[in-house]
Amino acid sequence: MILQVPTSYAINQLACSEVSDPSQNIEALDLIDLMEIPVFLSASQQAECTKTTASVVSIISGEDLLNMGARDLIDALELVPGMNFGFTLSNTVGLGIRGLGADAGKLSVFIDGVIITDQRFGTTVFGSHFPVEQIDRIEIIRGPGSILHGNFAELGVINIITKKGKQLDGLTASGSYGRFSRGEARKNAVLTAGKAWGDFDVSFYGKYNYAHRSDRIYTDAVGDSFDMSDNNQLESLLGSFKIRYKDLNFQFLADEYNVNSRDFFADQITPPESYLQNRFSTYATTLSYLHEFNENFKLDTGFDFSRQTPWERSSQYINGQDSVLEEKVSVDHYKFDLKATYSHDKGHYLVIGNSYQFENYQHDVSAYTGELPLFGNYTLYTEAVYKTPWVNILGGLRFDWYSEYDTNWSPRIALTKQLGKFHYKALYSQAFHAPTGGNYQLIEEYNQNNTLGNHIEQLVPEKTHTYELELGYYFMSNLSVSANIFYTRINNYFLYTFDENLDDFYMNLDGVATWGAETGLNYQHRQLGRFKFNYSFYRTAYDPTGANQAHDSNGNIIHPEINLGFPAHKISINHHLQITDSFSFNHTIIFSSDRYAYSGSNLIHHKPTVVYNTYLRYQDAMLEGLEIGLGIYDLFNAQFQYAQYFNGAHPALPGNTREFNLKLTYSF
Repeated sequence: MILQVPTSYAINQLACSEVSDPSQNIEALDLIDLMEIPVFLSASQQAECTKTTASVVSIISGEDLLNMGARDLIDALELVPGMNFGFTLSNTVGLGIRGLGADAGKLSVFIDGVIITDQRFGTTVFGSHFPVEQIDRIEIIRGPGSILHGNFAELGVINIITKKGKQLDGLTASGSYGRFSRGEARKNAVLTAGKAWGDFDVSFYGKYNYAHRSDRIYTDAVGDSFDMSDNNQLESLLGSFKIRYKDLNFQFLADEYNVNSRDFFADQITPPESYLQNRFSTYATTLSYLHEFNENFKLDTGFDFSRQTPWERSSQYINGQDSVLEEKVSVDHYKFDLKATYSHDKGHYLVIGNSYQFENYQHDVSAYTGELPLFGNYTLYTEAVYKTPWVNILGGLRFDWYSEYDTNWSPRIALTKQLGKFHYKALYSQAFHAPTGGNYQLIEEYNQNNTLGNHIEQLVPEKTHTYELELGYYFMSNLSVSANIFYTRINNYFLYTFDENLDDFYMNLDGVATWGAETGLNYQHRQLGRFKFNYSFYRTAYDPTGANQAHDSNGNIIHPEINLGFPAHKISINHHLQITDSFSFNHTIIFSSDRYAYSGSNLIHHKPTVVYNTYLRYQDAMLEGLEIGLGIYDLFNAQFQYAQYFNGAHPALPGNTREFNLKLTYSF
């Protein structure tokens, strides 16, 4: 089940509270009651209901991920309006938000506050990567989150929150196996454990996953092909260990993700005897302490450290020849944070915080000659809310100093309120995105090595302006409708491109903008179950160069209101039926309208697709603690393809075909 503003609703108290109450029958609550459950999204760390949170947000609960049989985050995020997945390069898949690619530092992804988005380029790679079994909830912001979440939050924020030891209260082992019609789809094993002893809480989870992107035949732009059922493997190993004592928290997280690719780069595949491997690794630790002086005033301190090695590229050979390391660049990220919060008894609050962070780059192997500078950033931010009977007024301001990119101010203003069955939000936010060391390196590397004599100027920071208006209404306790409209413009837009020799680099465009709407209807019936209908669309509002749009062979723009790679229209329908206390049925329909992308120099029209997934969940099957799940994904074999959302000449990447998946879970 998704709790969503504007379109969906939580049905699990874990989505909104730090500690669940297993005795409470959340399933019996009406929608209007469920929406009264608060979520932790405000700067003050005070729980707020989604109807008054000063962002357009979605909450997906862990129980709903299990009910729908989500294989990974792609299955879950496909249900969120305005979010679509597209292809980047070399068998990697990225996320788009509201018609714009959210790669290259425009989306922040966290696991329990640990940033998984790589600090080198600002990318997050999806597909058989992040486990879902240990998730308590996923908090999603569609729109800027830079005031609190910093440089990589121009278009959105995804915060994955895992279960605490008290919620786990034991050990759970899980495994699943899936097959396409022509080969193995995936196999994985998961172990979660947790326990609480008074104020002391410990939890652990680990998952190993081995998967194939597809079992289809991939054909490049010149007609060469290979069988994906034996290639383009995805392998991940992710684990986390958390300790909490009262208000002191410690976490260690390790993430290893390997992506094998024969589709390679641009329009041609690798030779049959070799393939490319990209390795993404994150090792991170956090330590935080929250001190409450009294009920109104508290001080939050934190320290984060991570070492990431994203896009570690090597050539692998199947004939026994030794692999060749092509590029390896590591980033050490340090962050120190201090935040003070004052909360009034009537709900007003004031937050003042500051942080200092820096990244240190280590070049083991690369084509770049020289040393990268130390990238430092000092931040001072504040946010305040004043509540009246008719409106809650929020104002926020963030100041950033960058060692390489000078200073910036980013304001935020919000008017929100719930008035009986009606709620509204009027939001304006700015976001600031400074180039990373990876952006800097790639441009310098191009200037040093390109054979055309070209010189590319270093990037200047992006600046984003977003306007949002949301309205929602309960027609009755089990039926609600809400909708929002948005306009987002990014100035100095970062464009990833390459020259005629396929040497790649970044450059600034004047800007891009999209506008659109997201709406949804939610209905809950005690016998028929829960229904969620979501619809979203976007339109290109500004792109003077046409760099993100589809052109015919004469250079004319085919559809001036649609960007490359992403559908203008998307519909998701989800239905969950609890047949008995232990047996449930869930099915989902995802409709995506026409898309356009390139294959070499040829423009390809991807027709609309409808993907249908269904999942049966049987809890306490035959014995207590045993759970059996059976899913059929893409039942009608729509064979969705991930279209490249920039003109990189790469043909669309085939996605999953029809998959049968069996999952077994046992809780001790």
